[in-house]
Amino acid sequence: MTDDNIKEVINRTSIVEIINSSVPLKKKGSNYFGLSPFKKEKTPSFSVNEEKKIFHCFSTGEHGNVIDFLIKVKGYSFKDALYELADKAGIELNYKSSKLSNIIYEVNLFTKDLFHQNLLNSKKHLEYLLKKRKFNMETIQRFELGSSINSFDIQKKLLDNFEINNLIAAGIFSKNKNSKLFFSNRIMVPIINMQNKILGFGGRVIDESLPKYINTAETKIFKKKQILFNEKILNKQNNKKIIIVEGYFDVIKLEQSGFTNCLAPLGTSINHEKLIDLTKKGFEIIVCLDGDIAGRNATIRLMNNLLSDKNFELGIKFVLLPKNFDPDQMIEANKSDTLKKLIQHPLSIEELIEKYLEKFNRNSDIDSQFKGSKILKSLLLNISNEDLKKILTNHFNKLNFKKIANKSNNNAKTSNLELKFDLKSKFSAGLIIFFIENQSQRERVYDLIATAKFEGKFKEIRDLVIKKTLFKSTTIEIYKELDSKGLNFSKNLLFSNEVRRLCRFASPRFKEDPYNEIEKTISFINS
Repeated sequence: MTDDNIKEVINRTSIVEIINSSVPLKKKGSNYFGLSPFKKEKTPSFSVNEEKKIFHCFSTGEHGNVIDFLIKVKGYSFKDALYELADKAGIELNYKSSKLSNIIYEVNLFTKDLFHQNLLNSKKHLEYLLKKRKFNMETIQRFELGSSINSFDIQKKLLDNFEINNLIAAGIFSKNKNSKLFFSNRIMVPIINMQNKILGFGGRVIDESLPKYINTAETKIFKKKQILFNEKILNKQNNKKIIIVEGYFDVIKLEQSGFTNCLAPLGTSINHEKLIDLTKKGFEIIVCLDGDIAGRNATIRLMNNLLSDKNFELGIKFVLLPKNFDPDQMIEANKSDTLKKLIQHPLSIEELIEKYLEKFNRNSDIDSQFKGSKILKSLLLNISNEDLKKILTNHFNKLNFKKIANKSNNNAKTSNLELKFDLKSKFSAGLIIFFIENQSQRERVYDLIATAKFEGKFKEIRDLVIKKTLFKSTTIEIYKELDSKGLNFSKNLLFSNEVRRLCRFASPRFKEDPYNEIEKTISFINS
């Protein structure tokens, strides 16, 4: 490949025609203008000159030729951009490896049609998609889903049309001595790039056999880490918001349900560099992984990888789904509206960090809080982009200051809580502690606690904790409610420890039936 070949392709291509298909242009003088594809704007600042064969974006400073446009805006590789433009211009490029790439594309296209037709003739696999996965026929056709059931017949048709070495090069046949069809008895999902060419396939079993998913092995055109399923949507310049989910079927179900801007990695951990590259092209990324432990861990792992990359400059947000739900299950459980709201209000990376540390910070245990502070310190030290490190460090310093200030205010409220510490007050406190900390016993002792003649602040506290709205609340939730109103007497550790020693039933170590002791205590209060 020579520079002259490249220049010929650029000179014989209308840059205005190529760009106008993605960015509407209007002629003004010798230039054409449109809205920048690199950022949101209301006044056109994107200029294209047909004579000079260049574009320039005055908003961002991005510029280049028609090949640069396809690379920077459409996500093409240099080679894909060059060959597509050469094909349109009728220029033949002599490049040996390109011949193999074209053969692989041809093999994949033929195989995709075979798989798709095979699915339509397979009652077992078609019923799985229609009834179990609840995909409609329009969705099955749009994603050109297929089946590799009856693999012997498919194998024969492929060998009738292609040489075995080309089928192996495409990853359709395995590389061993007894080479045969790589996929067997699976639902087949074609992996299509932005140029609408088939790079490879994903295959899923419909039973419990393992591995559940397999992909085409690495080939000349199929580099799993660099590819996202459903990439062809990146050609749509009208939607700059992209949702990243875990798998093909999540993408397919979401699109069927109206979420038409979803991508997924190919069964691997998400390539954070790929996401950063998309943000550089003006896309806003929302990561929405499964709500199980594996999904949460993958989200935290991605967050760490982003922070450690010096090229990360925000533009990526996160959705935390309810526990043990994936996007497909959210839709099946009629929670599409909830999913939509979560996606409309995603967490920024600093909010995700706060959420991650919440389990440590909400615990009053010193060891837990210390562990949380160490994790935060490690996260901040891990940030490679120095500007971002300063911003996030400053953010969390301010946040910690606010927490300390709030804690001081709460302690002040508690210390200013005017309580009597006579025997009657201590018995009242013991009864309230028991009611709060023994959720399973509340119904049994409710009438006793509700009719006891508490006095002063203890009457106010009792009336609050026995409210129907708090009846099924956890111990932590009730103490938080008391905190918010400055009524949490248990924060006075000397007082609460004395109460627990005096009223044995209020101690967590008390294992006997507390009912009789509670009755006697209330008789004393009421006397």
